Amino acid sequence: MRTEVIKANSIAEATERILEELKEDPANTSRSIGSRNNVIYFDGWDGLGASTVLRAVAQRLTAMASSDEAPAGLKFDQIIHIDCSKWESRRSLQRAVAEQLELPAPVMDMFDRQAEEDDFHGIPEGSRTEIPQVLRAMFQRIQERNRRFLVIFHNGSTEEIDLAIFGFLLSGYSTNKVLWTFQGKLRLKPKMKVVKAIESETTGKTDVFLSASTTRHEEEDPRKLLMPFLVHQEATEVAASLVDNNTGGGRGIVDQPSQVVECFLYMLKLCCLGYHFNMGYDYDMATHSCNYWMCDAIIRQQERQGEATDASWQAADALRLAMPFDVDYYLRDHPYLPPSHLVMWGNDDHDNSSTTSQPGAPFPSPPNNSYGHLPVPASAIPNADMFQYFDNKLSVLKLCGRTFSLSSPPFINCRNLKFLWLDHCQVQDTADTTAGGEEEEEAMIRRCFQKLWVLDVRYTRCDGILSTRLLDFMTHLRELNVEGAQDWDVGQLQGRLPNIRKLRVTKSTVVCTSCSEDNLFLGMNKMELLEFSGNRTMQGGGVAANLSGISTSSNGLETMIITDGCVGIQKLSFRGCAKLKNLLLSGLFEDLCTLDLSGTAVKTVDLSAMTAQRLDELTLDNCDNLCAILWPPQGKRKIYLHKMHIDTTQSASTCRSREEKMKAGSSSTAATGSSSPRPMVLVNGAQPPSEFNWYISIKDTRLLRSFVPSFKNYFNDHLVHLEVSSPRCYPTVDVSGSENEGIKNETREEQQVVLSNRRQQHPQYNSNASMYYADVATVIVEEHLLQEGDGNGNDAPTITRTRPCPPPDARLGSSDCYLYTQDQQMKTKATMDSGAIATIPSIICDNAYILHVHDSLYNTSIPGPARWYNLRWCRVERCPRMEFIFTAPKLGGEGIVLMCYFLGTFWASQLPRARFMWDMSKLPLSQIHHRSFEEVTLLHLDFCPRLIHVLPFSSSVIDIRYLGTLEIVWCGDLRVVFPLLDTDIKNNEEQQQQKPPSMVDFPNLKRIHLHELPMLKSICGLRRMYAPYLKTIKIRGCWSLRHLPAVMSNRSNNKVDCDCEKEWWDRLEWDGLDGKHHPSLYRPVHSRYYKRKLLRGSVLI
Repeated sequence: MRTEVIKANSIAEATERILEELKEDPANTSRSIGSRNNVIYFDGWDGLGASTVLRAVAQRLTAMASSDEAPAGLKFDQIIHIDCSKWESRRSLQRAVAEQLELPAPVMDMFDRQAEEDDFHGIPEGSRTEIPQVLRAMFQRIQERNRRFLVIFHNGSTEEIDLAIFGFLLSGYSTNKVLWTFQGKLRLKPKMKVVKAIESETTGKTDVFLSASTTRHEEEDPRKLLMPFLVHQEATEVAASLVDNNTGGGRGIVDQPSQVVECFLYMLKLCCLGYHFNMGYDYDMATHSCNYWMCDAIIRQQERQGEATDASWQAADALRLAMPFDVDYYLRDHPYLPPSHLVMWGNDDHDNSSTTSQPGAPFPSPPNNSYGHLPVPASAIPNADMFQYFDNKLSVLKLCGRTFSLSSPPFINCRNLKFLWLDHCQVQDTADTTAGGEEEEEAMIRRCFQKLWVLDVRYTRCDGILSTRLLDFMTHLRELNVEGAQDWDVGQLQGRLPNIRKLRVTKSTVVCTSCSEDNLFLGMNKMELLEFSGNRTMQGGGVAANLSGISTSSNGLETMIITDGCVGIQKLSFRGCAKLKNLLLSGLFEDLCTLDLSGTAVKTVDLSAMTAQRLDELTLDNCDNLCAILWPPQGKRKIYLHKMHIDTTQSASTCRSREEKMKAGSSSTAATGSSSPRPMVLVNGAQPPSEFNWYISIKDTRLLRSFVPSFKNYFNDHLVHLEVSSPRCYPTVDVSGSENEGIKNETREEQQVVLSNRRQQHPQYNSNASMYYADVATVIVEEHLLQEGDGNGNDAPTITRTRPCPPPDARLGSSDCYLYTQDQQMKTKATMDSGAIATIPSIICDNAYILHVHDSLYNTSIPGPARWYNLRWCRVERCPRMEFIFTAPKLGGEGIVLMCYFLGTFWASQLPRARFMWDMSKLPLSQIHHRSFEEVTLLHLDFCPRLIHVLPFSSSVIDIRYLGTLEIVWCGDLRVVFPLLDTDIKNNEEQQQQKPPSMVDFPNLKRIHLHELPMLKSICGLRRMYAPYLKTIKIRGCWSLRHLPAVMSNRSNNKVDCDCEKEWWDRLEWDGLDGKHHPSLYRPVHSRYYKRKLLRGSVLI
């Protein structure tokens, strides 16, 4: 890498010199692969002016290109100018380059889709890297254009970025150029750090390192010639960025470069003050930079109707983020110092730091309406009159290692004190011992503390300075920082500090004896940040549950920080903090058992840096923004939690409004005496979700990635109740005990209409969702079902009625899991292979005991894929887009899948598009184990008009031994129920038809109900059924069916009741008594109204 210092006294001179570096030799006479200069870094004048020069270069070259006046070697087909001085991530850089290349919309859409995927993987925004598919598209676009590029790049990261990864050819004899810098917007990255980053063996791609210096003679002062202009130029960029982002300065608070310059010089003075006086001061700029600007009136406090607002503080915070002055300058004992000439210009040109002497004063005082930095001599004795000449001038005061009395503190005369910092001070008495003193001193102390905005107490006893007496005075305090306190009773904060925004208690030993622990932060409704890092709670003090009161006392909390752990904390509760979105937990939490983040706006719950081996309960109810949970590594947590409640289907505000409506409705209901609809739960007989220790209700199945494989052991040891539906259809109606749970006929036998009481059972679909029922299901349900007859004698009803779906045969234990997921509208894959559609992990599906899928508007199949090995009870209903019931796992080679082996009840209802049980193209019959679905006892299907067959068993099946009830109604395309096909693909259907029909045993089949199946030809394909213990058959509208099952022949007194049409009965084919297939074994029942003669009449047209 070639290094050179160019001589330039102005922006224009530096711009001309950079243009010379960018110029390409047309003949390439001086070029070789080993001496390329395609990537050029410019550091400016000790970090200043670099971004201004880069912008000037871009403007010059753009003007040349538009007027065709570019000299030889400076003709670029496209200039790509990227400003990432406010660094976000490599992904953001990629998006900025993609926008400059004008990539097509489908490619740009990949950024949003991948960002959503990264949210569910818990990847922080700053760690997101380039998208490979977009890189491929960028490379293709650059190759298609075949242009000469110049990339001007403002790099706000801490490392060099190789822009060749985006497709720009920069090696060999390429004539593309990159001009870049780390500097800009008053960042002032130290040159030593710049060189270290560029010379890195892993990322070093820069060919030329340029910096600038002036050429003036020593007697001339360069700081008065160039430095002010450079600082003003970069301050202009900062102010413009604030306006563009509409933050702070965008509202006219900090929108002038002069304001930015003043804030910058203030920081520069503070970080160099300790070295100038050789004292090593620490001003903690990372914490207090905004406080200094506000308290010293660099940024003025805004008021509205006579009351202070937060707008100025928000503007100051935005300025701090927009002006990333290198953090190393803030640290004590850092090896980097700002350029000496810059410091000298700041000290000399800015008159605010000048001081004047007062007669009799021990040291100078600052002038009126200004700020100054005044070191107090170590020999000065702190007393009440120490700052008497600073009564209206001193706004910021830091005392280090001083001893004073609270009855007459040295700052008692500071009437305008806004910021007080006590560091390693000794307080001789407490506020309690001085209470009730002279009224004049009491009034002075009140005035002093009443105007405080910021109080920082470090390694100083808090009994006095943070006593209830003085805390009551601090009505305007916005920020309180306590560090290194010993045996401090934090309970004194309760009900006080109504204006507090930031509260930090760190590295302290605390107790809570003066108030209830549940309401520790009562009254702090404006608090935005709470830090409780590295503390230790006293035994018996009981701060273990103190944080549980935040939900009621600080609904404005946005950030919670506990780093370095917190010994003694047993419960952290932020329930109801609707604005809480930043949660940082790290370190040892040896006593933590419960964490409650219900009703917060947290997107990622990051516990990965914690050690919490006792954490046993996690509650995340009403967290609709939740996307990922990052768990502590193995060995730093329990194998799995005993109790976990997660609900992302609604927000806290939605939940509160719903509760208010329910309360309002309850009073009206009580007045009218009517009952409201049942709120939730499940199908009759199922266990309520509240009884499960693990309750997970989510709106996106991608959140389940957070549980697998972290809690794989839990799902291996426990069963799951799985429910799936669309958002506005949850929860399902509990038909047990409702007024429409069934209609009883005169024999009092409990029955249920297939679509019971449509007004209540039909969900309120969103966004025209009901149109999916319009083609088939609605016509059938709304028009063709007639009222049932009375059922007396031999009268068969004209409407089909079915028994209600039976409940699961066993209740799950409280330690098992209830899991509810909402289906989501699928996004098109476009040009990016986004992978499989969001599914439920197979380990959860394989351990699901109950599966209920209902009112799913978007799923085309049950989100799998899985074997559903432990599934006992499955109900799928009202899913208008479902084409396949199950998504079977895709196997390679000769693998065999045993699916739904223990499934006992299968109930499918109102699936207008379903054609097959699973996608046969992905999982052929030859790979389905012959014992799949072997234990099905109840098979029910209704209103599946396009279903072709149900369970395609292999021809090797000789019995379906457990099936007891077969019930299929209104499935117009159904050809066969069990198509027992040969798995050998060489045997086609004609060859199978040539085989003699054989029997399939149904030893437990008792009841068959078939209704309106006009295409049904057989139940078992080309084979006969043998159901020795069959009791009843009810058949309507199955005109293509020619055979009934063979039954036990010795049934003279116990014939099979066959409720059917007489005409259909007369067309049946029989194999004879030898085959146990004869009309004498059945008792036919026909309706007395069957084909009643109609009156003659004429049709009037």
